[in-house]
Amino acid sequence: MTTHRPTKTSEESAQVRGVTLASGAKAMLLKQEKDNIFLLIVLSAARKVSWKLVRQMVGTKKVNLAPPEDVKTLTKCIPGAVPPFGSLWGVKTYVDQSLFSQGPTINFNAGLRTTSFSMSGEDYKKVENPTIGEFTE
Repeated sequence: MTTHRPTKTSEESAQVRGVTLASGAKAMLLKQEKDNIFLLIVLSAARKVSWKLVRQMVGTKKVNLAPPEDVKTLTKCIPGAVPPFGSLWGVKTYVDQSLFSQGPTINFNAGLRTTSFSMSGEDYKKVENPTIGEFTE
């Protein structure tokens, strides 16, 4: 665990952690509007989401970023501070393979923009048991 100055971007977070941008586990809460279902996608902070591939992976045509007020209500975190553990809120977690191919360690915010954790990708898989796929560019 590391405590640091508040960061707003993945680039800032990598800099204060002293790690590569690629090792950052960017967690994004999504919402399927039709069914009011939430899900969490996690990707390497050095990659960009392919919405087409996300929609294919989760099997729906209508999924978007959850509004900030929904993120705060569900996770008790502000956007940018959500940890990569959807299981904490009963939400299915999907992880892009790119997060694990960048190296053995991942880094992520732990509910605050001032607190970060590092852990092995293998330990993360054991703890969270996410669905792993490819949904980034």
